[in-house]
Amino acid sequence: MSRVILSVVLGLATVASAEPRVARDTADVGKKGSWSVGVFAPLRFAVTDWLELSGHPLLFFVDPNVTARFGLLRETPVRLTTEVGLAVPTPLMRLTQGFLFPSWETSNNKVGWMMVPRAAVLVSGGERRKHVWTALAEFQFRVGFEQTNAGPLTSFLGPLDLAFAAPLTGYVGRLGGAADFALGELFRLRGELNVHLTGSDGRLVVNGVGDVGPLPSLSPWYFTGHLAVDLAVGKSSRLSVGVYYANYDSGASEVRKGADGLSQRFRVRSANILPTVDFIWAGP
Repeated sequence: MSRVILSVVLGLATVASAEPRVARDTADVGKKGSWSVGVFAPLRFAVTDWLELSGHPLLFFVDPNVTARFGLLRETPVRLTTEVGLAVPTPLMRLTQGFLFPSWETSNNKVGWMMVPRAAVLVSGGERRKHVWTALAEFQFRVGFEQTNAGPLTSFLGPLDLAFAAPLTGYVGRLGGAADFALGELFRLRGELNVHLTGSDGRLVVNGVGDVGPLPSLSPWYFTGHLAVDLAVGKSSRLSVGVYYANYDSGASEVRKGADGLSQRFRVRSANILPTVDFIWAGP
């Protein structure tokens, strides 16, 4: 079965255009009318040569979101783009009560209405179809309209915690860098490293009135990385396969022997290593 799948993928790749795919997630804005969308990658559409709109269509009806990308420096060796966006995560958070968040069926606690503005600056250098480097600074923050009793997730998945960090801790910032290399006509190799800073853990409030006190302190620092290989498919599309790494404080601990020879419990950071797969359509 695996040989059949590999044969199909390579067969599709052979009809790819000889020109390498452009680097992904850079400061470059597409030409007017160009678009791309993945199973997980956001939908992007270039309204003009300097304005691009993007959003996640699979989440739009439960987490309305949109981002505008403005190409400030475009036809230069070093490109500069700013991004501003807005998301409303309340419907998604309420939909996942009983799974990610408590159901609170017997209390007055709730997930309140909020929105999460986002701003980012990207700088890229190099040729889009060859080798490109990108630096990014991003900040998201919560604007609440009602009290929200949900606290940080502290789950077993760092990426999931980061996805809800802004609405649950107040904000999340990111500094990152990436490099994207063309490997011949069919393949691209992309790697990125990021440092994230989330808001405070907050305080535990019961029934909207009883302040039990501060939550157990966790480090607000997350360190993530992603390495992926893109395979050109058809005229403009690509298949991306990679691995994602996250290092963070989930509150985990382990028992070790201390200097006095006695067993003690020490806090340790958690790590996730997760596979990633996406198919990204693009045109024209």
